[in-house]
Amino acid sequence: MFLDATKAFDRVDYCKLFRQLLKRDLPHIYLRMLLNLYTNNVAYVSWNGIQSKNFPVRNGVRQGGIISPVLFCIYIDGLLCMLSESGVGCYIGRVFVGALAYADDIALLAPTPSAMRRLLRICDEYGQKFSVMFNAPKSPWLLVSNSKQPFKCVPEFFALVINV
Repeated sequence: MFLDATKAFDRVDYCKLFRQLLKRDLPHIYLRMLLNLYTNNVAYVSWNGIQSKNFPVRNGVRQGGIISPVLFCIYIDGLLCMLSESGVGCYIGRVFVGALAYADDIALLAPTPSAMRRLLRICDEYGQKFSVMFNAPKSPWLLVSNSKQPFKCVPEFFALVINV
């Protein structure tokens, strides 16, 4: 399943992001620089030659910013750890490959529909805690089978839901 996180970069909670950065022993000078860059951020809207007043930006990492994908990876690293620690998903040898991610693109791999449901529940739980909202209609899934016989699809067996 390929998860689509709705407005993922815009939903980053600064307090939670900076707690994650603190846990990683980021040198304090860089942490202070990022903290200043993000907490003292203001924006304005310009439309049709008219500019609004400045307003504070309270959350989110900058779309298109060079460091934004890296910061988002750090923000969701806890999710990837939870998925790995669940013991559910696909493995190559002893290496967990059940969740592959870069920034807001996440691919989940599971050997069975029930295993996928468990991974999706973990994503839901993490999403609720970290304001990550997964968009079910934009999250396609793919079934791969090694069976040579035609596959009979039982809709209830493959029912996968997220964000309910």
